[in-house]
This record gives sequence, structure tokens and C-alpha cells, in this order.
Amino acid sequence: MKSNFYEILELTTNAAQHEITTAYERAKTTYSGDNPAIYTIFSDQEARELLSMIEEAYSILGNKTLRNIYDQRLLGHSKINAEDLTYDSILNASRLIFQDSKVDTKKASFVRNEELEKEIADCSNWNGDMLKKIREYKNVTLEKLSDTIKVNSFYIKAIEAMTPNNLPAPVFVRGYVIQMAKELGLNGKAVADSYMKNYSKAN
Repeated sequence: MKSNFYEILELTTNAAQHEITTAYERAKTTYSGDNPAIYTIFSDQEARELLSMIEEAYSILGNKTLRNIYDQRLLGHSKINAEDLTYDSILNASRLIFQDSKVDTKKASFVRNEELEKEIADCSNWNGDMLKKIREYKNVTLEKLSDTIKVNSFYIKAIEAMTPNNLPAPVFVRGYVIQMAKELGLNGKAVADSYMKNYSKAN
């Protein structure tokens, strides 16, 4: 059984970032439901579990900050508990580091637009275009948002474009949307509930 995220993506620990993206795309194609050959080897449930593992591996290794934490744990200890290398464990560690760091976490400044503020306040039908519009209005770059909420910018772009083929399972997408919305000063749950309804239509 493959024991770490590098093995899941069939990579060495010194792989370049672009190699990680390539390996992720290859693995996702190989184990997706669009590949009928996969069901001659794995059951439907096993294939879904493999895809989930692939998504988690890329979520960590595809983000330089999270990968650094993962590498320190994986390579820095001769004996490491499996639970210290899980997706949730790495994500929680990154949040603690971010909270304790001296990185400037001030919100980006922007010129208030009353007409747009009213549109935002009245919005009840959320989609990727609206999230992108608000992000750009508030001068939050993809890189800044990615670094703050610890979600790969590749996923943020896909959420804004509403392209399901470039995103992990819906449960992950919903979590990402909640984080994005909160960082943009919105009601995370309300935005995610509405967004996921539109997302399911695009899926």
C-alpha cells in the first residue's frame, strides 16, 4: 500500500512543482470514471477512494507552504506517526504557523463602490463569476487568497470558472468556497449553499 502523498502520485520527494501538477493530472485521468479500464482492476468504491487520496495528495504537495510542512514531517524524522501525515493534520499545522507568524495579514485596501456593495448585499444566487468579481473588487490576488486560506490557486481559479473537471470531490469544493467567502467578508455557509446548487448543474 502506498504510504505517503509522493507515492500516491508516483513521485520522488525532490520532484519539482510542475512535475507534481503533471503527476496529479495523469493520476486523475488514470483513475477517473471516464477510464473504463479502471473497473477491471478496482471496484467503483475503490476507484473513488483512490481519487480522494489523489486529491488530498495534490492539495498538500501542490501548495508550497503545505508541502514544506509535510516534507519536514516526512523527511525530518526517522519515526513518524501516520496521523501526523494526514491531510487534516498538515492543514491544521499550517493554520497554527500562519497565526503565529509575523506575516502581514492586513486586508487589501480598496475603493468602496456603493453600487457594488448593494449588489453584494442583495445577492442570493452565488456563482464563480460573482466570487471572482468580489475578489478583484477587493484587490485580493489569487496568490494572496491562496496563501491565506491554504487552498491551491489552481482550485481557486477552477471554483471561479466553475469547472468541475479541475476540482476534487464536492465536499472539498464546498469547504474551499466557505473559506474563500469568509476571507472576502461574506457569509461562508450562505454563499457555499447557493454556489453548490449552481455547481451541481455545471457538474
